[in-house]
Amino acid sequence: MLTGNEKKVLRLLISSFDTDYSINEVAKQCGLAPNGAFKILKKLEKEGILKSKKIANIISYKIDFENEKTMNVLELALITDVKGRVKYRYDDLIALKGVAKACVLFGSHIDLKKEPNDLDALFILKKDEYREYRKKLMDVKSTLPVRLHDAVQTEEDLKKNIIGKDKVIIDILRNGIVLWGCSAISEAIKDVNRG
Repeated sequence: MLTGNEKKVLRLLISSFDTDYSINEVAKQCGLAPNGAFKILKKLEKEGILKSKKIANIISYKIDFENEKTMNVLELALITDVKGRVKYRYDDLIALKGVAKACVLFGSHIDLKKEPNDLDALFILKKDEYREYRKKLMDVKSTLPVRLHDAVQTEEDLKKNIIGKDKVIIDILRNGIVLWGCSAISEAIKDVNRG
């Protein structure tokens, strides 16, 4: 299993797979002490999940997509505990699982310190599933106790937005709660990395 801090580090590297991060940058972005970030990066490198590269006197880290274990670990990094009000929303949205390859909650609803009045969700679909998705979405919206703002992406849209470093999509991947579809998201990132 991964610790919460290991998940933070991996999600940072997943969402910025083409960026070389130094130990200090990882620590700063993830709210960790440099020594803590160093230990996590070294552990993940030893397991073959990350690869390091020396640039001048700095060591940078990236995800090693060549290691066959990497995809499994990335899926674990994307899995989050679904509890509290998020669990209720999962139960509300599960009817869309058949047509949406992935669902990621983001925004105020996932911040337990805030009192949300709406629900923001990213749905990743196959292009030919959109009509069926809209039909099921109407049923889901009629039973939701909060207003749903859905952001819809095809798999290709997601890949283009990752390549284009779309700030909103990158933030959702880094901080959102994945209700389902961890493998679809990690596959999209791997495909983009190959491209």
